Amino acid sequence: MLDWNALPAHVNADPEFRLSARLWDATMRLDVGASSHALRFEDGELTDISPSTPDAACDLFISAPEADWRELLAEFPRPFYQDLSGAAIFHDVRLPQDMTSYAAYYPALRRLIQLMSALSRKEAA
Repeated sequence: MLDWNALPAHVNADPEFRLSARLWDATMRLDVGASSHALRFEDGELTDISPSTPDAACDLFISAPEADWRELLAEFPRPFYQDLSGAAIFHDVRLPQDMTSYAAYYPALRRLIQLMSALSRKEAA
């Protein structure tokens, strides 16, 4: 679904992401079906991606079945997959209950999903 090795360069080269993620230091876990990855951000730069587990400690997470990730990463997402909040309310996407773990960097999370979508389409072409 996604080339995890290509993601850091793709994300870090995006000025919109870098602006919205400035000063962000966090470890985020992405659970894609049964597969989990830890993404480390330091001062808004994606510095590391490594395999993880669904119960690994992190500052925030986005967890969803593979089918929901495919919808989130679609070029033209179906209703309520266009945004993480809508997907969490109406679909099987899980976010932390405590919004303070991601509220300040929500624009960066939205841009990250857009960049992941663009990268997955680029790889499919």
